[in-house]
Amino acid sequence: MRPRVIAAVLLATAACLPVAAQQSPEEAAIVRARMAALPAERGVEAVEAYQPAETVRGAGPVVKPLPAASPARAGLSEAAIAEAVALAERQESHALLVARHGRLVVERYWNGFGRQSRFSTASMHKGVMALAMGAAAGEGLIAESDPVGRHLPEWRDDPRGRIAIASLLEMASGLAFPPQPPGPPGPDSPNLRLMFAPDIRKVALEIPADAPPGTRFAYSNADSQLAGEALQAALPVRYARFLSERIWRPIGAADASLFLDREGGSAHWFCCLQASAMDWLRVGELIRTGGRHGGRQLVPAAWVAAMTAPSRLNPNFGRQVWRGSPHAPQRRYGERIALTVPAKDPFLAEDTVFLDGAGGQRVYVIPSAGLVIVRIGRPRLDWDDSALPNIILRGLS
Repeated sequence: MRPRVIAAVLLATAACLPVAAQQSPEEAAIVRARMAALPAERGVEAVEAYQPAETVRGAGPVVKPLPAASPARAGLSEAAIAEAVALAERQESHALLVARHGRLVVERYWNGFGRQSRFSTASMHKGVMALAMGAAAGEGLIAESDPVGRHLPEWRDDPRGRIAIASLLEMASGLAFPPQPPGPPGPDSPNLRLMFAPDIRKVALEIPADAPPGTRFAYSNADSQLAGEALQAALPVRYARFLSERIWRPIGAADASLFLDREGGSAHWFCCLQASAMDWLRVGELIRTGGRHGGRQLVPAAWVAAMTAPSRLNPNFGRQVWRGSPHAPQRRYGERIALTVPAKDPFLAEDTVFLDGAGGQRVYVIPSAGLVIVRIGRPRLDWDDSALPNIILRGLS
């Protein structure tokens, strides 16, 4: 993968945070070392570089497939499958999976990857964090209306502590996001500090507010990180264990892993859940079914409905998930973020929602058609969001 593409994706979609008043030499050295350890040319597949890590126990170490259905039985034409596979191959994909009504119809891999391969799919973790938040809310541990200061003692007496959990999930915190400093990114880059610093909770808590909560949409990794920090504070156990017990094992997923800032420290709740394409398909199925799996309501249906509904400030964003409608030919991440993602044509199903990982990592969920589509591959800035789901939708009988 071209390094400039990886760098552009990382810097354009990461949270734009203010530089801390003073970065210690020790932190700078750690950030620099971790930057060097993550090879830009291997982005999505370099799972071994995301260290330290914490295991999310699944139903076992081996990835097992969903029950299968033939294209004819699933009502999907062979021509549409061939067109979708050809598109995925042209777009340097590593994996393409399609399920309809919970049954696997398409499973293709490239470049030496397979069913047991795990990938680092960047911001797709945001949707999983939101599902875990919903499970915790269903148990009364946290609420969308909670001020974040209820869970983060550093902000208990700070005006920023009044930001509601819902505002963090909707990327509407009002926290500052000045532009990335000019020049090549280095260890003092606010984006790279949130990714590689040894205490990313501290980095996120340094951010000042520059707008009232709920008045501005600005896609920000920091909002997700703070939501995750609040969730962890509300849980009686580590997030990895809660996610395992409430979601990951029940849906039949295999072991996965989280990227930590340090041993026993914070997870990166905005990214870096290392999992297989098949298990991302399972996550999509959980969203498609409104949080229900195998007769159990793992996440309250009302919570999943709120996740996938239009947020107050951006109809193309819900709560840590994106929405295909209304049609946005150039989907934006915020008024001060230059990167846009094209969707040449309107989505053929208005209820299309998706988990968005940088550079075209996607889990598309289309409840009205019973579809879940997973694409994982080399990051691309020209990924057309509507192309793949529309090919599949046109192929339904």
